[in-house]
Amino acid sequence: MEAARPPRENPITLTRYLLLLCSCVILSGCIATDRAPGRAAPVTDGTFGRYHENLEPDLIVITVTPRQHALLTGRKPVPLGVPLPPRYAAFLERLDAEYGLMRVANWPLDTIQVFCIVFQVRDPGSRDAIIAALSQEPGVETAQAVQTFDSRAGDDRDDAYDDPYLSMQHGVHSIQAIDSHRWTRGAGVRVAVIDTGMDDTHPDLASSSEATRNFVDDDEPGFRADTHGTAVGGVIAAETGNAAGMVGIAPDAALLALKACWHLPGDPDRARCNSLTLAKALNHSIQERVDVINLSLTGPPDALLERLVLEALAQGIVVVGARPAHQRAAFPVSVPGTLAVAMPSPRSGSISGPGHRVLSTRPDDRYDFFTGSSFSTAHVTGVVALLRSASPALKPVDLIALIEQTSDPDTGAANACRAVRAAQAVRPLGDDRSPDREPC
Repeated sequence: MEAARPPRENPITLTRYLLLLCSCVILSGCIATDRAPGRAAPVTDGTFGRYHENLEPDLIVITVTPRQHALLTGRKPVPLGVPLPPRYAAFLERLDAEYGLMRVANWPLDTIQVFCIVFQVRDPGSRDAIIAALSQEPGVETAQAVQTFDSRAGDDRDDAYDDPYLSMQHGVHSIQAIDSHRWTRGAGVRVAVIDTGMDDTHPDLASSSEATRNFVDDDEPGFRADTHGTAVGGVIAAETGNAAGMVGIAPDAALLALKACWHLPGDPDRARCNSLTLAKALNHSIQERVDVINLSLTGPPDALLERLVLEALAQGIVVVGARPAHQRAAFPVSVPGTLAVAMPSPRSGSISGPGHRVLSTRPDDRYDFFTGSSFSTAHVTGVVALLRSASPALKPVDLIALIEQTSDPDTGAANACRAVRAAQAVRPLGDDRSPDREPC
């Protein structure tokens, strides 16, 4: 979060950009594209409450084990807005009276078998002391502050494609993604993009968008107007061969757009998330049994989120996260087993992907250039999707090792073609397909 903030890119149409390069007459307006037919509204979580309204300094989340929850509720649902079971009400009233708390929301995290209760602290200056005391309460498993996380934005084979902007996609070319498409394009792989919303009606995202879910609010137009998630999704899986726009790293992969972050007022290219929205998105990703989770964000270590990431890893899901410029521990890359991705730099010691002036999709049928490790992360997530498709039996630890072994030894830059070729050499026993020996 302390990385230098890159300059904000001014939205321009790519038509204008191309004409400027050619020193031709400047034309106004966006390139016309055929918009996808109407899609269903993004699914709203319904338990989002008010905790996405920059209330994080006032919020605490505690987890209650299933046994304690059953004791308090009599094994019945406890929705907001209805009378609580007497024992549950007494439990919360005591916490409220002793610690000066007000319940904001509650919901289960089934994948790690806990029940979360969110409280607003009446005296924010006492929050740390209250957390310490709550941690000692009988029946309370964990207590922690609700933290914030920031997106990392701001920070010849071409003849087979008719996507007009491919020539400007330096990232696709530098990691040799087009060469890797001889063997795989990511078919059968499901990628959870935990980010802002995404314009799933964009001509380059409509075919790859499998599902949407909103853990922040119930604003459908806002979901599809979100810039950051739309750009991240485009890097990973923009459609190819549609005579429009660009080429994704893994164009046949399926995207699940899970909104856990929201754009900051006045800055549509940056976004913020918190412990609660991210927890619900991670929980949903695990329940959906996705193959890859993309976390183009970073923030402080967080006990609740770390438990969820470890559960995802234990279930064979590859978790790809952005590494901040500073060397201090930061979520999600502080969790052992995650694939940490940085902006390219000599001898960075990390896997890296293109992150400077990356061409990608923007809401409302547009395209733009973006900078930040969010987009480095998205490039490498695309490589992971290619590998998952080429060799589904690869375990996450082996897949990450392949990317590391085939990356540039000086910069750590991932290489899709070399990684996929290496994956072909480690096909599981019984797969008698002859590996393609054509070099990258």
